[in-house]
Amino acid sequence: MPKRSPSDFIYECGQLKKNPRSGWLSIGIKDCESIAEHSWRTAVIGMLLAKLEKADESKVIRLCLLHDLHEARIGDLNYISARYVKKDSARAARGITEGLFCAKEVESLMREFFAQKTKEAVVAKDADLLDMIAQAREYVDAGNKYAQEWIPDAKRKLRTKSAKKLAEELASTSSNAFWMKMPPP
Repeated sequence: MPKRSPSDFIYECGQLKKNPRSGWLSIGIKDCESIAEHSWRTAVIGMLLAKLEKADESKVIRLCLLHDLHEARIGDLNYISARYVKKDSARAARGITEGLFCAKEVESLMREFFAQKTKEAVVAKDADLLDMIAQAREYVDAGNKYAQEWIPDAKRKLRTKSAKKLAEELASTSSNAFWMKMPPP
């Protein structure tokens, strides 16, 4: 197997910055977040949740950063499209990492995330859903009424106590409220 250069891997990961989250496009959001933007905030949320749930913070962050890596090759399929298109996420992930010096670690993390059998994977999935709730609330606050419909489904899928509590707060708080809470300079 030929070695894959880290630079090729980095550039391919950069495709995530160019690929939109397709579900948001389906409800009329024209300038929606990219997969990379979603993964970044998911990792930040994962860091917080890992602390709250006493999970391995480093592992949760890595799981969050890599959970959509396969979408660099196959794109983000919205919920309806995914029901009709056979998507081989594991094969896409192997293709991206094949020959890379840390391929086994990256593939192992992605398998762990999709299997949802470890505490860290569950926390990472909850972070993924919480980012979607936060993003939906931001789109609602910007005037897209359809984004509100996505929040209850995401809340139902949460598994950790901390995530369920945070979801209630995110869903009921204006995405702009933090501006008004800033202390004076």
